[in-house]
Amino acid sequence: MKKMKLLVAALVLSGAQSLLAQDNNDTNIASHILDVNVPEVALLDIFDANTGTEASAIMFDMTNVTLSGTNAEAGLYAFQDISYSNLFLNYTSVVASAANTEGYDLTRKINVKMEAGSTFPGNLDLRISPEAPVIISDGGTADSAGTIMPGGVALGVSVPIGTDALLVDSIESVYTGDQEYGVKLTYTLEQNGNFASYNAGSYQSTLVYTLTDL
Repeated sequence: MKKMKLLVAALVLSGAQSLLAQDNNDTNIASHILDVNVPEVALLDIFDANTGTEASAIMFDMTNVTLSGTNAEAGLYAFQDISYSNLFLNYTSVVASAANTEGYDLTRKINVKMEAGSTFPGNLDLRISPEAPVIISDGGTADSAGTIMPGGVALGVSVPIGTDALLVDSIESVYTGDQEYGVKLTYTLEQNGNFASYNAGSYQSTLVYTLTDL
């Protein structure tokens, strides 16, 4: 008998919970809330189309720097014979809209520097020349990919080791595409000062690119 009472009580409780779960106001429309969280994103890499991989060590060998680019010529030293191109800055950026600024960034930029502790020949600049961004289809617009600095930047004498230089400004929400997309870069060398301070030796610099909101 006790078991029967417990069973009846359980059925009554189950029925009550079922009634509580029903709102009894259903129509031909039903709805619920869907929340979407979109975090900020800042990703950057450097693709070297010469090797088909992300950029690693690049050698500037000054052994035969001449106007003709083949044999050493007395009285000449043509830095313009040395260059390296087909580097691409690929990046992904997600920022806030102008209507949703609280706690979010509106734009980003790409800075570049020779890392502190790097070495570089005296009275010489490394010129980094960017080209306007090329964006994968639907990855963004020419505006959202940012604006390159005209003429690029010159690291060495013009911008000392350890100092950031602005390369691309006003980046908004964009994904450029991988490999040969984004901002194409060319490296060249420029004399900047008296040649007397340009000395033989082995030098090594680490170039650091940063996609930042600062």
